[in-house]
Amino acid sequence: MAHIEKLIPHILLWENSIKTLPGETLRQTYERTKAKGVIKMKSDLGGPTLVGVTLTTFNEWRAKSGGRRGESELAKMSYDEWLAILKSLFWDRCKGDDIRFQCVANMFVDWVWHSGPGVIRNVQTIFSLVPDGIVGPKTLAALNTPLPYNIFERMKYAREQYYRKIAANRPSQQKFLTGWLNRLESIKFETT
Repeated sequence: MAHIEKLIPHILLWENSIKTLPGETLRQTYERTKAKGVIKMKSDLGGPTLVGVTLTTFNEWRAKSGGRRGESELAKMSYDEWLAILKSLFWDRCKGDDIRFQCVANMFVDWVWHSGPGVIRNVQTIFSLVPDGIVGPKTLAALNTPLPYNIFERMKYAREQYYRKIAANRPSQQKFLTGWLNRLESIKFETT
């Protein structure tokens, strides 16, 4: 079964180009990544972001937990809170612990992390399921097929087309396409 800890180095690398060093904990890698600060680019549709967590997501998270919100609070987000957001809003929503193959979980959860929970419907459409945005038994059964390579490649192709469509429909996003495709290519098929 898949484990969230195996996805974290990928996310940290692709959010701010920070690779986990030998002997370094994921917390230490996060702190080095966080040191780059809140990223604000006018053309980034996600808005202000810290290590992949948008200000919108952070504010929604804090509204539920009763914590203070805002960009200055986002800039202080701890590793524990970042991990709780990743786990509860993305990994658990995608039922990552119940996905048999790590590479399939990485492809799926990273897509949802990178593009938002709405892409769960895209994945369900790939499998000819009712696109309700809820990962239930049918979606899990499709993700856990005995032929993981086929599922992995179908998601990879759909994700590539998703990015290409965004870039084609919104010229301001074209400059991000190469990075999105490199991120996608970095997720390799493995049966472990």
